[in-house]
Order: sequence, then C-alpha cells, then structure tokens
Amino acid sequence: MTTLFNNTHDALTFAFNYSSQQYAISPMAKLALQGAGAGAGNGRGKGLIALDGAAQAGMILAEIERLPSVQRACITARYAIRTAECKCCGSEGLSEDYRNAIGNLRELCSSQVTGMSLRIMRETIIRAFYERRISILKKAEELRIAKSTVYDQKRLIWGWLSKVDAEAQNLIADKLQVMVESLV
Repeated sequence: MTTLFNNTHDALTFAFNYSSQQYAISPMAKLALQGAGAGAGNGRGKGLIALDGAAQAGMILAEIERLPSVQRACITARYAIRTAECKCCGSEGLSEDYRNAIGNLRELCSSQVTGMSLRIMRETIIRAFYERRISILKKAEELRIAKSTVYDQKRLIWGWLSKVDAEAQNLIADKLQVMVESLV
C-alpha cells in the first residue's frame, strides 16, 4: 500500500487547507499529468488532485469528527485556517471552524479550570496557546484584570490544554496511521 503523507501533521494540514473550489479533471487530463511525472504539479506526486484530493481530505476530516469533542476542538484549533473573508461584507475575521473550536475549548475549559469568570479572557488565553502573536497582557489591561490573575489562569489553562492537545494529537495519529508512512 502506498502511503500518501509523511506524517500526521502533513495529513491534517492537507485536509484543513484543501480548497473546496477544486474541480474534477477529465480522465484523459489525469493520465497526462501522471505520465508527465511527479514534477508536473499533480498534487506533490501523490495523485491528490481534484476529486481524489477532496475524497482524501474528506476521509481525514471524518476521522477528526469521530474524536471526542475536546480532542476534536484541539485538532481543529491547531490545524484549521484561522482567518477567512466574511461572505457578506468582505472583511477578514476568524474562520467559522476556528472560531467554533476556540469557543468549544473556552466552554470546556471553564468546567476544568476555575477562577476566570470572563469568557473573553479565557478565550484570549486559549487563542494565545494556538496563536503565539496574541497578547494576553494587552487584553488583561483592556479588561482591567490584574496581571497576576491572568498569568495564574494562563498557567492553569495552558496546563489543561497541553494535556488534552497531546491526547488529541495521539488519538488522531493512531486513526490516520494507515495514510501516513511509518517513521520506524
């Protein structure tokens, strides 16, 4: 069996970044691309073009959907496209998948880590776990929350996130191992 991805990260990145704007190519064009060799731009030589790529991305995303909600949210927060253009006004904001994953983690976190009652601060701390450019301190100043409180909550929330994110990575790696080359 030929493997399609070098590792789980590559498989997840492919699935979350696969464009739904792809279109099917004719069987004749597909044969021409295969005959031209891997350097012809045919999906990195793996054959993941058009409907083949959509099917592969769909299979990976289906495995993610089978994960428990907290692990599914972690994988989505880590790999989903973070920003997208608004369909109605054209402005850029958080993508729906990423926004939903962060929101789910925010709510799940509140039952695991107590002490931070402001949802927006919890959300900022969670986003900072996945996006290193987010400033927790700046948001704390805006909300007039003591720096010590925010850093204490960051330590607790990031400790919880580190644990569940690692579990999520292990679970999805097990589920995708057939598609990924063995690194042994």
